[in-house]
Amino acid sequence: MSLRTRTIQWCEGKILSELSKRQEITTYLALSALVLKEVRSIEEQHNLDIALQYLLSKKQIVQQKDHDGFTIYKLAA
Repeated sequence: MSLRTRTIQWCEGKILSELSKRQEITTYLALSALVLKEVRSIEEQHNLDIALQYLLSKKQIVQQKDHDGFTIYKLAA
């Protein structure tokens, strides 16, 4: 049985949910692992990329660099 691809809106909600549980998430890879847990298709990864860019452009989340140069994602204040 084939599973449906997770949508961009689903990814946006999951990103916001995960960031509300934590103060920050370091690196895109960690964010991807928390949101998708098991990537079922390349389309899901693509939808996550789009959802992240939408949230950044709507200024619901912020992307910063820490002192070691790693990217950090946080909810906007």
